[in-house]
Amino acid sequence: MEQPTAGLLTGPQETQTTLIEAPQPPPVVVDDQETVPSLVPIVETSTEAVATTPPPQEVNPAVQTDLTVEVPTQQSQPEPPEQPTHEAHHVDEQVAPTNGNTQESVPGEQQEPAQVNGATTEQETVGTMNDTPAAPVEQEVATDQELAVQPVEIIVQEAAVDDAPAEEAVVVDAAVAIAAGDEAPAGDAPAVDALAVEAPAANEPAANPDAVEEAAADAPADGEVAEAADDAESDDDDDDDAAEATPEFFHRCDDAEWMTRKHIPLKGELEERTCVYHEWRIDDWAGLDRRTTSPEFVIGGYKWRLLVFPRGNNTTDQVAVYLDSAEPQGDDSWHVCAQFALIISNPDDPTVHFTNSSHHRFNNDESDWGFTKFYAIAELERARDSRGISILNNNRLVISTYVRVYKDPTGLLWQESNGYDSKASTGFVGLENQGATCYMNSMLQSLYFTNYFRKAVYDIATDEEEPSQSVALALQHVFYQLSISSKAVSTKDLTQSFGWDEVESFRQHDVQEFNRVLQESLEQKMRGTKAEGAIQYLFGGKTKSFVKCLNVEYESSLTETFCDIQLNVKGCATLRDSFIDYVKVETLDGDNQYYAEGHGLQDAKKGVTFESLPPVLHLHLKRFEYSPERQAMVKINDRHEYPEKIDLAEFVADGEQKEKLGEDGYKYSIYGVLVHSGVMNRGHYFALLKPQAEGNWYRFNDDTVTQGTLADVLEDNYGSGDPEEDIEALPLPERQAKRQKRVTNAYMLIYIRDSAVEEILKPVTAEEVPEKILKQLEEERKAQEAEKKAKEEALLCFDARVVSDNDFRAHNGFDLYNTASETTGKALRVKKKDTYASFKRTLAEDHGIPEDQLRVWTLVKRQNDTFRTDVPIPDTEAMTPMEAVREKYGTRTAADLKCYLEIPERPIKANNGRTSWFQNETYNGNIMIFVKFYDPFTTTMRGLGKLYVHKQTVVGDIVGRLNEMKGFPAHTSLKLFEEIKPSMIEPMKVKLTFHQCEIQGGDIIVFQKELTQKETEELEQRKLRATVPQYFDYIHNRLMVEFKPKTDNDAHLPTFLVELSKKNTYDEIAAVASAKLEIDPLFVQFTSSSVGGVPKKVILKDTKLSLEEILSPGYVQGNEKTTLFYQKLDMSIVELETKRMFKVTWLSPTLKKESTHEMLLPKAGNIAEVIEELEKRVTLSPEGTGKIRMFSLYESKIQSEFDREDPKSDHDDQNELFAEEIPKEEAEKAENDKLLSCFHFSGECTKQYGIPFKIVVKEGELFSETKVRIRARLGMEEEDFEKVKFVINDSSDRITPVKLDDKLSEATITENESLGLDHVEKKEKLKPQPANPEVEAPITISG
Repeated sequence: MEQPTAGLLTGPQETQTTLIEAPQPPPVVVDDQETVPSLVPIVETSTEAVATTPPPQEVNPAVQTDLTVEVPTQQSQPEPPEQPTHEAHHVDEQVAPTNGNTQESVPGEQQEPAQVNGATTEQETVGTMNDTPAAPVEQEVATDQELAVQPVEIIVQEAAVDDAPAEEAVVVDAAVAIAAGDEAPAGDAPAVDALAVEAPAANEPAANPDAVEEAAADAPADGEVAEAADDAESDDDDDDDAAEATPEFFHRCDDAEWMTRKHIPLKGELEERTCVYHEWRIDDWAGLDRRTTSPEFVIGGYKWRLLVFPRGNNTTDQVAVYLDSAEPQGDDSWHVCAQFALIISNPDDPTVHFTNSSHHRFNNDESDWGFTKFYAIAELERARDSRGISILNNNRLVISTYVRVYKDPTGLLWQESNGYDSKASTGFVGLENQGATCYMNSMLQSLYFTNYFRKAVYDIATDEEEPSQSVALALQHVFYQLSISSKAVSTKDLTQSFGWDEVESFRQHDVQEFNRVLQESLEQKMRGTKAEGAIQYLFGGKTKSFVKCLNVEYESSLTETFCDIQLNVKGCATLRDSFIDYVKVETLDGDNQYYAEGHGLQDAKKGVTFESLPPVLHLHLKRFEYSPERQAMVKINDRHEYPEKIDLAEFVADGEQKEKLGEDGYKYSIYGVLVHSGVMNRGHYFALLKPQAEGNWYRFNDDTVTQGTLADVLEDNYGSGDPEEDIEALPLPERQAKRQKRVTNAYMLIYIRDSAVEEILKPVTAEEVPEKILKQLEEERKAQEAEKKAKEEALLCFDARVVSDNDFRAHNGFDLYNTASETTGKALRVKKKDTYASFKRTLAEDHGIPEDQLRVWTLVKRQNDTFRTDVPIPDTEAMTPMEAVREKYGTRTAADLKCYLEIPERPIKANNGRTSWFQNETYNGNIMIFVKFYDPFTTTMRGLGKLYVHKQTVVGDIVGRLNEMKGFPAHTSLKLFEEIKPSMIEPMKVKLTFHQCEIQGGDIIVFQKELTQKETEELEQRKLRATVPQYFDYIHNRLMVEFKPKTDNDAHLPTFLVELSKKNTYDEIAAVASAKLEIDPLFVQFTSSSVGGVPKKVILKDTKLSLEEILSPGYVQGNEKTTLFYQKLDMSIVELETKRMFKVTWLSPTLKKESTHEMLLPKAGNIAEVIEELEKRVTLSPEGTGKIRMFSLYESKIQSEFDREDPKSDHDDQNELFAEEIPKEEAEKAENDKLLSCFHFSGECTKQYGIPFKIVVKEGELFSETKVRIRARLGMEEEDFEKVKFVINDSSDRITPVKLDDKLSEATITENESLGLDHVEKKEKLKPQPANPEVEAPITISG
């Protein structure tokens, strides 16, 4: 599909245009409608490219014409001068205005296409919030004589616009006026339209594929016109709507109604300024210059022109066509947003045509937009369809355009976000989205602009707290940063204070649920401070729920407080309808009678009234509800209108507040709309807020803040009730817009009482910000500046670590030095531009030696995870920058440069001014090896130094030198070992050469004296490590273990640190620990530690189990400290491990948790032993059955109901054990009675909670009587119990409601069916549910 392109115009242009027009006839009235007959222009064309200027004429107002369809003759410009093929260049161009005079244009520059995910996309320049369209172009009134040489201008359609030219008036030449449609609110439109290629009409050939391409061509190299976005709508217009697609019917390209509906349909959420058709007749196509522009024409108060490359623009096979703004360049904020179609057609038959369409934000940087590959040149003279007519006819054709100019009240329409500055444009900043925290951001912004609330948050005492651990302090920081920051504010400290990890930040939550939980947390923090009571004052109101019997004197009522009001959307067209529905009185009669204490079942009235309303109303629109048909939560996208102002006095009962506020005290104005855009399982939240009483509206969309309109707030977010079948019938762009609007709607409304606005929105002063916040933020600012400076330095420097012989000699472990230590060696910050000579000079000064007495080697990490010297850096690199040295010699090292500093044991003499070091082994076979000595009697190992040897030297030849280095007699026998890696210490064969032993430069040799038999026995008696391999095995496996008491009951016991080996067995570990505790090893039990340092898993006694196995392979890295928890036992661990802990919760007769009992019992045996032990600990009812039922639950669902004979092993420890005394009713049930399992849920049967139970279904009993027994079984209050709904639920979670006159005994109830108790108000009382409980977890705030 062809893509539109941003083009730049170059080169001088001259035109000649001559037009002769017949006189305009008077209007004709047909069917009471005034019309104007068509005019047939008489066109005369000169093929000479000579500019002509008509003489001035007198003005004749009677024949004045308007913004119109223009039909100018061909205009051509000469070829521009050749330009150098630079990547970008500026050129001057001459543009011929409409009157034929030559005008110099502002230079343009090359535009390259932006790339997004590999696709070419539209480049748009970011404007400002104060962007305004250019002033309307004033047109001169033409005389009769002037009309003979000017283009015919005929209005197609005019939108009513304040600043549009006033002359547009006439509809001529059978052109149909473009229907503007209903006035739509301005707002952001999608930056990219759906791509669409129109199919040809029935029995017509498809367009040549060269004419309409799927992908945009590459950007031109000559810099004249850059490729445009992939948002174009490439349309082959031979087709028609399904109803009209017949071989005999072909639409004209000047059929304005059809063409605009087909190719540039109104973007429903935008308001158009005007839409006009203009055509440009070309009578010498072959004679056009390489680059030609049309005369200027005016649409929507802006100057335009068409630009064509008849022989291609950076292509040789495609015509290129563009729409170009001819406005003079001025203010950088200038722009105009237009939707347009470009058409090429047969000059004699307008039904033969081809169209491409797009939309663009025209501005100083991108003043033209169109298609580099508009139509294949080879196709111009080929038949377009079965009629055999081509577009190019006798070297003539028409290029025309429909241009729809849109209003842009926010100045942001189709503007790219790159470079947009929220603070500069609006004065406000947004909040960063951590992944899925848009719901939190929208709520926080609304709370921030509730200034009274912000002050209350500032009043919370947080002097001794840290932001990452205190919700109040972190929120204070966020609020203050929102007031002073110039960029989006982070909320990471705030979410950390909630106790959330990174995963939680990517989890979807509900904005209303978040608001409730946050306010509960803040209310606790506000107690005892100046802020106490602020939340209730701002958001708290009272409702009274009542049930009043109609025939007896009985009424039950309950007064409750609220901080938000949940209102139904479904079935309510307006906000007022929702309030009416909320307070609607329900009659309880028939099957739904009310059970009144002492009066039985009675007819009654049930309802709720508002006793008071708060200054700030948070109205939660219930857009999500459970669908029994779909067995899932669904979103309600119904249209629901809410007003800018509302009076709620009619919904408030007479009382103290109403008397105090008066009838006008319940008038509210809207100040915030929190919007959810999306569907049930995915979506996005943003906020529309009005921070000041007389200020503007703004859209807060995470980190971006833009100006909004009242239409954004109201109409755009009412929602859409359009049926899907109606949407399907619309054209693609309208379908997209409708579908997006259908799922974008208000979710929470914020109204403020008119009489309280001044108090609620009173500005927060600097004096009201806690001083601690200012100090902390100043410290943060300094830390950020330091970090920024460090980052800047990091770009200029890199880290180097230099290890010397001193580090080697001090080391007593593996490798040349302690690689795990950050303090070993010398850490340097090296400037990348410094030379190697200056680096070496620094090292020489640090070590106090001449530069020619040291050599620098790079250190490399080998595949066996050991560090060894690699190659020396030669002095020939003295003037080489250190960045190049690192790249050349440090490619096998880490990101920083690790070096070994070689210093000779005695000074080396210079030869001809150069130090004579031996060469690297690559050149002459000399290698440098490192030597360590091990003393088994002191169990110490130290580095001695280094040796320079030839690879062909026999290993035994260095024994004398080793004795000399250690000060041993010359003939002392030694044992030599190669240190390969911690677990591989190999003895060396002294009769082989170093080459044969595979020793290379940088390797380490460890030696010790050869021991006599007596010395070996002595070391073994002392339990010392006699050989080098034994010592390395010891240091490789040693581990510091911290033993800590496991429970608080053992808090008096000591914590102690012991050095152990990973090879130690369980018995050895127990022996060490019990010796410290002075107890028998069999009376201590160990538990491993988790990564977080808490007890993890009990360790069973196993004599073959090693410490490494206890700690899990791979958990302990290196020799760091680890933890084992211990517990003193009252019995032997051998006996303990034959037993099992049973934890049983004992239930009261009304299923309340009464007590919990832990019983250590033998693993073998049956459940009867558990029940018998429990009977010793609980008190059974004297008049009860004396029988105990034991069952296990998992997530409130019964997993097992145990018989006494069941084995104990049937119980899974992950399930909870419960026990109760079997009720007498159940034990004494009649033969025909049944037992029915019952469970509690709220909203969905899958969301069970509480303790399930059983109820006896009695033969022939009405359910109204069964309910009485159920209430007695549960011990529930009458008022609460009346809110419970009952359903029969089967194994597939299908539900059947139960009525009062039903008889359960007559129902078909299988063992898989149960009675569900739906606590419909449990959700509001216990825990607010998220918008999408199927994918969301409840919010918790722990800070």
